[in-house]
Amino acid sequence: MGFLISYEERKVKAKGLNKFAKPNPEKVQEYLFPDEYRNFSLLLDLPKLDYPKNPVLFYPGCGADILFPLKYIEILFPRLRNITFIFNDADHNFGLIKTILDEVGVSFKESKKNYLQFYWNGILINLKFIQGNIFQLLPKIPAFDIYFERAFRIMKDEHPQYEQQIYQKLKSKGILISDSGFQHLPLEKVDVSQELSAYREMIIGVKK
Repeated sequence: MGFLISYEERKVKAKGLNKFAKPNPEKVQEYLFPDEYRNFSLLLDLPKLDYPKNPVLFYPGCGADILFPLKYIEILFPRLRNITFIFNDADHNFGLIKTILDEVGVSFKESKKNYLQFYWNGILINLKFIQGNIFQLLPKIPAFDIYFERAFRIMKDEHPQYEQQIYQKLKSKGILISDSGFQHLPLEKVDVSQELSAYREMIIGVKK
């Protein structure tokens, strides 16, 4: 029997910041395919990565995928206590993201439009959602410390300069995490399992 994940937005009330509101692991698993959840264990033995104080993570084409970047930063940056997420998508999935957070037991604060604050296992997340075409918006996106990409290969294939533009936006010693591409760029690559990528092109690299 196949495994189906259904996303349905509902109206969610912001319950405020609560550092002690931990995500429910069973609920988190309901929003991930079983093999995807198991594959997080492949990150556990990787070297822990250095990062600047209060880093900025950029995730284009995010859809409603809030859980993957959260799990990655939790595992790869275990001492992290504060991070800003800049999420982008052509569709306005902000409501779905709030729904998923609420479903898994994360309490958030919504102080302005398309902006959330919440704790994920002790890490303060400041999330800003930007709707629009990233290939048009990219010049306006500020430089970032971490780039996160997943299931974006088809979209960027029509824009051959995109990966180089992302590399230029990535700060010195910044970290790139992607399930495809970027192999030609001068990155110090971490030896990572290709099972983490449906394309078998998983890359975690540090900008030299």
